[in-house]
Amino acid sequence: MNRGEVVGGLTPVASRKVRASARLFDKKEFKQRIIVKFGNAQTSGWKMNGKRIKQTLLLTCLVLIVSLNQVYAKCTDRRAPGVDWSGCKKTNKMLDDSNFNGARLVKTNMSLSSATNSQFNNSDLTKAAGYRADFDQVTLQNSIMTKSEFSRATFRDATISDVDWSKAELGRVDFSGAELKNVSFVYSNISRVRFANAKLKDVDFWRAYTYRTRFEDVDLSQVQRLSQLQLEIACGNANTRLPEDRLMPDNWPCEE
Repeated sequence: MNRGEVVGGLTPVASRKVRASARLFDKKEFKQRIIVKFGNAQTSGWKMNGKRIKQTLLLTCLVLIVSLNQVYAKCTDRRAPGVDWSGCKKTNKMLDDSNFNGARLVKTNMSLSSATNSQFNNSDLTKAAGYRADFDQVTLQNSIMTKSEFSRATFRDATISDVDWSKAELGRVDFSGAELKNVSFVYSNISRVRFANAKLKDVDFWRAYTYRTRFEDVDLSQVQRLSQLQLEIACGNANTRLPEDRLMPDNWPCEE
């Protein structure tokens, strides 16, 4: 075919341009179809994700509501053996003569409450609070009291044994007349605590803070790991019986 020959009413040059235009049109049309097809799928996907997000949020809200209701119901449970008052506020309550054996009282706030003559055997009072609370004549055995705060509370004439009371805040607690056996005050603040007429056996004072702790007339001969330095900053008198190899500090008795 000659260069200038006309085919189908078109020159070869014009024919090639037409075919190129047709191919370009086909590509554009195909691309538009792809965009429309997958664009709709993407839009549909976003709609599906939106529905799932709403469903997830709704389910989360329902779970939170149920959990809050359970916590509220737990805190309104009557006092009884095995009760779970964890995280509950029980301040200014009359809890005398109660049985809290096996109770879970983690982070329970019992400040300013009265629980005299109550039982707390095999109970968990980790991080519990009892500021200025009255626990006179309670029975507290085989229980956990670590990191609790009972400053200025009273445990007069209480029976306390096999208790982990380490890392606790017990400033000015009154243990007068109490019986303490196998109790750990390791790393606890027991400054100005009163032990008048208390009986102490196998009580561990390792690293406890004993500033002006009242040991007058107390038998300390059977306590554990009470250092000379701890005695130096505490208060006692000539009637205080000291552990073996411990000496009565020169500053005893303390000045009022």
